[in-house]
Amino acid sequence: MPTSTVATSTERGPRRHAAGFTLIELGLVLLIISVVMVLVVPRFRDQSHAQLISQTRKLAATFRFLQQEAILNGRVYRLNFDLDQQRYFVTAADASDPDANFTQEKGILTRDVALPSTVQIADVNVPLTVGKLYEGIGWVQFYPDGYVDPSVVHLDNGQEVYTLYVDQPLTGRANVQSGYLDLGARG
Repeated sequence: MPTSTVATSTERGPRRHAAGFTLIELGLVLLIISVVMVLVVPRFRDQSHAQLISQTRKLAATFRFLQQEAILNGRVYRLNFDLDQQRYFVTAADASDPDANFTQEKGILTRDVALPSTVQIADVNVPLTVGKLYEGIGWVQFYPDGYVDPSVVHLDNGQEVYTLYVDQPLTGRANVQSGYLDLGARG
């Protein structure tokens, strides 16, 4: 008796692939995820770095604002740094009276700013007036003719330092640089 063989579709014809991923595909996905984690996660954990950059930019904006305000209003402004309380604030005086008392300014950009606990003012150096201070109160003056006292302010978070400096008093431009920069060391 002849045996008849019935072919099934699994024995002959197109072969179906099992659904899923190969070991190589899974390995590549894990590699990409691990690279992204290595690059991104440390920045999320280190909020003090973000706060340091934010406070440095905010202070640089305050420098630009006060220079423009001094020119527009014809007043002398002081950006005061209280190194003991880790804060800064703005005072102003009438430019026509050089012996006038400086009074604290009110407004959103001139309000008293207390630094977060992760950021501190390391030192303030204004060589022509108060010198280099590590404690107490120092200030940078902004004049109606656009002149700004040459100055250096160092902000740090215990791990890194950012320097805000004005080295061209006639332009009054506040520059920001990562690392510790001393005004006397610039050539």
